[in-house]
Amino acid sequence: MVRNTAIVATEKPKFSLYPKRKSLTVSESTIYMRINYQFMQIDKSLGIKVCFEDWDSNSHKLKNNPYHQKQIDEVFEEYKQKLMGAFYLFTQNAASPTLREIYNLAFSEETKKTYSLFGVFNSFILKLEKQNPLLSQRSNILKHHTCMKHLCDFVKSSYHCNDLSFSRINRNFIDDFELYLKSECKNGHNATMKMLQIFKKIYRIAVDNRWTNHNAFAGKKLSYKDVDIEVLNYEEIQLLKNVTLQKSYLNKTRELFLFCIHTGMAYIDLQNLKRLHVEYNPVSGQYLIRKKREKTGVEFMVPLFPPAKILLDQWSSGWLEFSAEMLLAPKISNQKFNQYLKELFAILSIQKKITTHVGRHTFATTLALENGVPIESVSKMVGHSKISQTQRYARVTSLKIERETKGLYDKLAS
Repeated sequence: MVRNTAIVATEKPKFSLYPKRKSLTVSESTIYMRINYQFMQIDKSLGIKVCFEDWDSNSHKLKNNPYHQKQIDEVFEEYKQKLMGAFYLFTQNAASPTLREIYNLAFSEETKKTYSLFGVFNSFILKLEKQNPLLSQRSNILKHHTCMKHLCDFVKSSYHCNDLSFSRINRNFIDDFELYLKSECKNGHNATMKMLQIFKKIYRIAVDNRWTNHNAFAGKKLSYKDVDIEVLNYEEIQLLKNVTLQKSYLNKTRELFLFCIHTGMAYIDLQNLKRLHVEYNPVSGQYLIRKKREKTGVEFMVPLFPPAKILLDQWSSGWLEFSAEMLLAPKISNQKFNQYLKELFAILSIQKKITTHVGRHTFATTLALENGVPIESVSKMVGHSKISQTQRYARVTSLKIERETKGLYDKLAS
């Protein structure tokens, strides 16, 4: 077995010549080179035409035609050198190339397509859109569009061109693009890392397909910083519950946000909540929301707590009799939801950076963890696939620390 491996490792391309006619009745033929490597073969024309009858199949040369034979020898030798040069380039890099890869590299001016940065980037986005048609996946696609726009603007301003090949991308290019994202685009550190992560994914396509002979991202670490997660405390939740609003759209926003606070549901999951997702447990006598997250496909299960059930009864009277596919929550766009939330919290004089996701954070932290719900249960209720996600997602508050250490406090005080 070892001996066979050595033979394969030292195998080199082999070359031969032969004439080829369009048909048996035609006297003129074209000289072709046949390349054999690893049980594969490719034929390439030398572009030299000769009389078929002048070819000696034993010596693989022309009979009594030194002028054309010299042409054949020169072109044949040139092509062999190109192919062997490509072969040694691959093997020096410890690669195990196919015959097609050797051929494409040797005759790149004939076979190689122009794999430009933005050509590949745009093709990747088009595939992404075809593979992810759901509106819930639109956010990720928009991030790719944003990254490509920033990258395009950077190339125009720094390199004065509309596109470039992957071979022109080096470590300086990446570092300069990072600085551009932070300075010119005003992105924070984590947003910049996300853009670089997308760029690296596109660049990796070029590396894997050998459209560039080096990896500019080698040794480049993309690290994220921990950020404080915004949540509402118990007093702020009560203020939100009891406020009287004159504008109907703000009241609708308030109710939707309170539903998120009491279920831990993300905006897109709330908007796609159907009757079939609310199940009744005859043992506990309670209703349970059970659904796969639109974003990740991970199932979450959370009790339909009384504050959330009251809102559901208000929105959809008689929802228990609805068909399985009936939607239960009022419709609102994510953009309007976030816009109205800012207006709502300005009225409440709550100085916090509020988005729709704050409701989800508040459920995990203020309502669940601070009331002693085990983190494993919280993880399942919010639809996390790993406990580590929940640990980062739900911060430990001073109230939780005080409650969990009360026994120790009393013991040390006695």
